[in-house]
Amino acid sequence: MKVPSLRGARSARVLAVTAVAGGALVAAVLPSSADVSTQSPPVAAVRIESPATLVARGAAIAGDVSVVCQPGATGNLSLEVTENAGGKIAKGYGSTTITCTGSFQAVTINVTAQPTVPFKAGTAFGSANLFLSSQGIGQAKDEREFKIVRASSKLA
Repeated sequence: MKVPSLRGARSARVLAVTAVAGGALVAAVLPSSADVSTQSPPVAAVRIESPATLVARGAAIAGDVSVVCQPGATGNLSLEVTENAGGKIAKGYGSTTITCTGSFQAVTINVTAQPTVPFKAGTAFGSANLFLSSQGIGQAKDEREFKIVRASSKLA
């Protein structure tokens, strides 16, 4: 009975290990030409900040939204808010136009309550949307819960 030779299997393993090691060495030594994260930053990002402040005894809230987008881009930033205010649903919407600086910007949007139910101090749900209309069309969205406080509570 003839014993099978391991020489062929061993040389294949050596070649495979050598190829992987060689490829890793080449990748480590050569400069990267496709660093995607620095060459193509995201078009935009938004984040609803907490807390928002009651305005005019609940007729509106002043909600802060953090925005970052490509410098020079312009667009529309909107904030829609829904809150369970004592068993009734308070809703409102506000928007503003922005010009992007390329850095984080804090933008305050006044959200006016619909006529029948005012906002109250408590927890609300918001949806912020940014639609860019210049220098390449783009958009960003954030949805989250946030607190609504009275004006004097925000400073404390």
